[in-house]
Amino acid sequence: MILAFGCSVTHGAELVYPNQHDDNIKYSYPNIVAQSLEVECKNYAVCGISNEGIFHNVINTLARYKRQEITAVIIGWTSTMREYWRNDNREWFVIPSWCATNEKNAQLKCFKDYTDKDINLYPRICADSEEYLTPLTDVYNIITRYKFDFKEYENKKNNYIDMTRLLCQDKGVRLIETCCLGSVGSISINLDNFGSWSTEGGHPSREDHQQIAQHILLIL
Repeated sequence: MILAFGCSVTHGAELVYPNQHDDNIKYSYPNIVAQSLEVECKNYAVCGISNEGIFHNVINTLARYKRQEITAVIIGWTSTMREYWRNDNREWFVIPSWCATNEKNAQLKCFKDYTDKDINLYPRICADSEEYLTPLTDVYNIITRYKFDFKEYENKKNNYIDMTRLLCQDKGVRLIETCCLGSVGSISINLDNFGSWSTEGGHPSREDHQQIAQHILLIL
């Protein structure tokens, strides 16, 4: 079995649907790897998740599987400056260019200052209910102004990576790590280098995911 963790890139966003949807996973690079190895793929990636969220997702999920069940663990570390948390079945996402909140799997249908122009000056505020637009804006302003610190978040990301490697080593499972959106660090497989999606916006195409999968299979 392949266990996959990461953000929207690892999930396969835009391969079928723009955001989180099970149909995307079929064409994602972890699933292509699993199909080639004739094993099952469990893709736990979450669109918009932070590196901290990925780390805790890995910790909580690996505990549910026996070593002999796992062919490999694939982790796609994401960009450094992100916040993600869950509260009472509601997910919250804060990224410098956008933020969102929704009940798990609920559609984002309410927007404030939603524009493709000057996205870094006018972030996308997205929610599943209009009542959350104002508090989400307040949360975004506080976190981006008073919490985001690149050096601090980069240090935490490296700690998450180191502890994840130790966990997989202790459990005796093969770990394949990728990175994207400028989050390179000590990761050798940089998904920004596959296709032109990272410079053109959007997410990797099906062809990009195929190339990524073939590169991983050469390592495995």
